Amino acid sequence: MTNTAQIIQFSPATKNQNQKNGSKTQTVHFCETVKYFTKLEIQALRRTVREKGEVALIRGNVTGVREWLAVDILTTTGIRVAEIADLRCSDLQVKNGQSRIFIRCGKGRKSRYVEIPVTTKQHIKRYLKWKVSRGECVSLDSHVFQGQRGPMKVQAFQLMVKKYLKQLGLYSNSKNIHSLRHSYAVQLYRQCRDIRVVQRQLGHESSRTTEIYAAILPEDVQKEIKCLWSS
Repeated sequence: MTNTAQIIQFSPATKNQNQKNGSKTQTVHFCETVKYFTKLEIQALRRTVREKGEVALIRGNVTGVREWLAVDILTTTGIRVAEIADLRCSDLQVKNGQSRIFIRCGKGRKSRYVEIPVTTKQHIKRYLKWKVSRGECVSLDSHVFQGQRGPMKVQAFQLMVKKYLKQLGLYSNSKNIHSLRHSYAVQLYRQCRDIRVVQRQLGHESSRTTEIYAAILPEDVQKEIKCLWSS
């Protein structure tokens, strides 16, 4: 599979930024880029990790089982790598009709809730039962992802995703685990077309931060202009 990660490119815009040199106002030009994977690429990643996880479960290989839940959560919630590394068992709120994850310390040290789909909820329930069967601690403050030397660190998640991206031929220096967050945001907006939903899921304080995902993408234009004048 070739590397076809997409880039949302914005034309230069201006914004006013007050400076502390009298009453002068300086105009700052900026250009933002967001790199993300296509829907097919994310599906390929999920399928690859899931298949390895299913084999690992049969063979008693704990690494593959953990990796599959980690990738499942990352791609269905868009949470940051630091947030998944800090997840505790009590943060997985999948009982009493709840289907959400509590982020206790997100960017800016702010907490929030992230809704999860039913499939991820069921996966989490199976994973917690699996942890219990292995004798792993699932107390309220226990980390969800435990390695041999304790809770998995941010770098461990980064290396894990890098490994699978390389396997799929999707890896490059300009892409990393954070691209999964961008991919989630792009796909969620395409599906719901509601910037408020994306803003809530990502935990953005301002909708202006989220608006980058509402840009008109080249592939969206191609879809609309296809067979425009055909009978």
